[in-house]
Amino acid sequence: MIKLVAIDMDGTLLNSKKELLEETKQYFRDFHKKGTETLLVLCTGRPESGIRPYLKDLGYLEENHYIISQNGANIYESQTGKRVMDAFVDSKAIQKWIELGKTHGISVMGAGVGYYYSFDEDPTEWMEFDVKIVSGKLKRITIEDSLSTNFYKLLLLGDEEQLNEFETFIPQEWRDEFYVVRSQKYLVEVLTKGVNKAFGLEQLAKELNIQPSEIAAIGDAANDIEMLEYAGLAIAMGNASEEVKAVSDIVTDTNENNGVIKAIDQLIQ
Repeated sequence: MIKLVAIDMDGTLLNSKKELLEETKQYFRDFHKKGTETLLVLCTGRPESGIRPYLKDLGYLEENHYIISQNGANIYESQTGKRVMDAFVDSKAIQKWIELGKTHGISVMGAGVGYYYSFDEDPTEWMEFDVKIVSGKLKRITIEDSLSTNFYKLLLLGDEEQLNEFETFIPQEWRDEFYVVRSQKYLVEVLTKGVNKAFGLEQLAKELNIQPSEIAAIGDAANDIEMLEYAGLAIAMGNASEEVKAVSDIVTDTNENNGVIKAIDQLIQ
């Protein structure tokens, strides 16, 4: 029996306009009201600020639900906002990433508790673009202050061509030292080695005494792959990348056509 379904947000639960379909809202609210034993857990790269606007429509505020955020580096409770688990990246170790980004004209931000932090004098268009998507708050931070600040991850932003070129300059030993993922065309994320959506999901599963074989995961992008490989049942969205489909057991419909709720219906029949 599937006891937990881990669900990505962007490109999965949300459509291309970053909206919830009306059928999705109703389905989730009804699902929670039924008191079904299976848990629906949001598992996203977004921070808490970027998840909050959707919670009421999904019925996650009427009682407490666990949410995995920051690409697996944080778990918190939907109703209380209480942080259950944090996995911060080493603030000193990421300094070389900041320098590499600046050298190649890449925008660099740190994702902290409650804030995004800019290492540039002025926010760039890419910073403002990403922060707006997740309803975040952006602060300027000095390198000196960053050494004593907790960051879940580092974000390196630029247009697709810029980042394609930038990735060729990342030393392999850095990739071995950190978890590095191209989560969006415009975004490379850097977290502590081993910290990803699978890590967050595993921490929660242990807390709830749920086995991987009792977990299904639904996703569409590169930062979902570890989560899909960890879960007993891996479900790719119809709009997922080919690399995601390759590691999945099932391919459901797209994020424009209720792919998530169609997949959940299949699981709990």
